[in-house]
Amino acid sequence: MALERNYNDYADFNAKKKSLAGMLEQSSDVIQDLNMEQYSDNLRKLSEKVENDTFKIQIVGTFKNGKSTFINSLLGEYVLPAYALPCTAVINEVKYGKEKRAVLYFKNPLPEKLPDSIPQKAMQHMQQHNMTNIPPLEIGYDEIEAYVTIPMGSDPQQMMLESPYEKVELFWPLPILEHGVEIIDSPGLNEHSTRTKVTMDYLSKADAIIFVFTAQALCSQEEMSFIENHLHAQGFEDPFFVVNRWDQIEDREKPQVEKFAKMKLDGYSSNEIFFISALHGLKSKEQGDAALYEESGVKHLEEVLTEFLTKKKGKVKLAQPAKELKRILNTEALYKVIPSQRSILSSSLDDVKKRYEIAKPQLATLRAKKEQLISKMKLQIEQSKHEFRRISLQNSTSLTDLVPAWIDECKPVTQFGLVPTKAKGEAITKEISEYVTQKIEDEQVKWQHDVLEPLVQEKSKVIFDSNEENIQEILSTIDQVNIDISGREDMKYDKVPTWERIAGVAAGVVLGCNLGVIFSAGVHGLSKELAKSIGIQIGSFVVLGLVGLLNPFTILAVILSVAAFDWIRAGEKAMKNLKKTIKEQMVNQISESSEATADELSNNIVSKLNEATLVISTAIDTEINETEKNVNSIIAEMEKGQENIQEREKVITDCENRIKDLSNSLDALIFQLVEE
Repeated sequence: MALERNYNDYADFNAKKKSLAGMLEQSSDVIQDLNMEQYSDNLRKLSEKVENDTFKIQIVGTFKNGKSTFINSLLGEYVLPAYALPCTAVINEVKYGKEKRAVLYFKNPLPEKLPDSIPQKAMQHMQQHNMTNIPPLEIGYDEIEAYVTIPMGSDPQQMMLESPYEKVELFWPLPILEHGVEIIDSPGLNEHSTRTKVTMDYLSKADAIIFVFTAQALCSQEEMSFIENHLHAQGFEDPFFVVNRWDQIEDREKPQVEKFAKMKLDGYSSNEIFFISALHGLKSKEQGDAALYEESGVKHLEEVLTEFLTKKKGKVKLAQPAKELKRILNTEALYKVIPSQRSILSSSLDDVKKRYEIAKPQLATLRAKKEQLISKMKLQIEQSKHEFRRISLQNSTSLTDLVPAWIDECKPVTQFGLVPTKAKGEAITKEISEYVTQKIEDEQVKWQHDVLEPLVQEKSKVIFDSNEENIQEILSTIDQVNIDISGREDMKYDKVPTWERIAGVAAGVVLGCNLGVIFSAGVHGLSKELAKSIGIQIGSFVVLGLVGLLNPFTILAVILSVAAFDWIRAGEKAMKNLKKTIKEQMVNQISESSEATADELSNNIVSKLNEATLVISTAIDTEINETEKNVNSIIAEMEKGQENIQEREKVITDCENRIKDLSNSLDALIFQLVEE
């Protein structure tokens, strides 16, 4: 079967990945020999990250669209059970392991209120660790459903509670997983917003997002809303749209369904739409039936997905660390540190000490300038906080004005009729609530794009872009100090863009998060990339927070608690009375939560901006510290006598040769990546 070709593509990529990881490890040793400790540590961390990195494929879709069967078809075995309950509450990461096992991870901190349905084993484990910083817990495969689902009990409030678990890791000995692929099963999109947030929070980690539809009920309003407001609006331009259960559509109907799918999904992905039968794909792998595998559509999907991951995404995964390695080897080591160390060693010890004594006050001044600059930026960040609170409060006020009109225009399918009942009232309430929350979601996405992101960018310009010259001046002065200490006034350093240099120097701080990418991308202005990232993260919080607040279960619980509410009124009076009550409750809930929402939004934005400030501060400190360590180490060698100086010169020459060899190998790897 064609699976072998896919595995070969993954194997080829993994060979390149292993080669780069090896170069990073070797370079770390060379850089360490040059006494560039921080850079050496960064390269070692980067090597570990590259070596352990995997392709994460996140599966998204609504409950009962066949997500579990689809995942099993990719894996070729019945790994995931087809859960009977729709409330899949946590992320399931399916990854390679020599033995089948499951590991449960806990959130830190835990949610304030926990569901009653937590298994006793998990509760005892949490209590043993005082409900904080809880280590992972190994669970049996037959226990998984008890942890990843929330039972559909009679109390709707229980269904809305946040799970205490961060994720479940499922280890399984399968070839595709062994080749460095992880399958991520997400909570269904037609569940509560608490679980939708779990899905949303993971999207930025995924290398490929596969959205699973069912052919019998294609492109529902809920699905299209998620694609428009969460995938498309947040910059995910290449999700894979998979229409499952294609075998259950009559042949004569297929052209019309295909046309409908293409019309609805046009412009939301750069990839084609795939029409498959996950069940046939799974059976074909179990039976080794090549014809059925081809017919299922899974074969074509997997071929395109493999090429997308190993070529497009794989290139990015390797190109970024390769670029950073190239910068450290050449710009920092070969053209800065090595000439500087050689020049110092060729000077007299007294001259070097004199030059260093002159440089010490300059370095101290640079530290003071850095502290003043960071303090100024932090003050600017704190001063911007009230602006973020203001727009959040305005947003809440705007919504309280819009909600009543949305409720009035909503025309529920369910009507009270001549015999009003509580069941009809609940059904109408649910319809109205879902209609309004959809309106709010649409409005919030627009607000995020039109109001939140522009304000974050405006403030980021003041805080970061306007101070870019000051940061560059500090970095340039550090370079000049190094030149002065070396005694080689003819030495010139290549000018690296400020934000790219900051990202490279502070790699240890930004490793594993998106700040490094933001700084590198912000070569021509940090504010735009930073604003987009913060807008997406905080915007999602606002949207999902409000959707959760106005969930139909919440509204129903409030209405049912109002003893005076009269379900017996007939026809239009009953509808008018119910809409009036819903208006009051929705407006009250938005108003009552507005202050807390504004505080949380402004605090989150300020926190993200402060993270960026920390990166800048760390990068400058690192450059100053590296200068001092480098000079002190050379002086120490010189003080030991001529023999040690000669030995040090040999080490430098050896490092130079090793760097040139590594640089040539790196160029060959980069050429391969570019040519693919």
